[in-house]
Amino acid sequence: MRYREHRYPSDRLVRIAHGPDVEPAELANISATGARVKGPASLAPGQRVSLCQRDIQIQAEVVWSDGRQTGMVFLKRLSPAELQAVSGTLGRPSGPGGRWDNHGFRELE
Repeated sequence: MRYREHRYPSDRLVRIAHGPDVEPAELANISATGARVKGPASLAPGQRVSLCQRDIQIQAEVVWSDGRQTGMVFLKRLSPAELQAVSGTLGRPSGPGGRWDNHGFRELE
């Protein structure tokens, strides 16, 4: 059985850069290894993109897209600090399963 990273829901605005284009998107959820965003519609599986949030750029590859949402895998696993910076979590990992405290997010099951 394959282990699935903990995913943290979000509604932060991000930008998706692909080729010369940069489009706005909403971060739906994020983990250390990937993310799901709402929009843009023009992304295709296998396409290399950058997920941008403020001064952070994360290289990723599109895994699936249904025209409204897109799933992507990061080319490099995010550190806990990078995950906090992009997702907006303020807490620190604690408790069983590394749940995050005091940040306004809930862990997806």
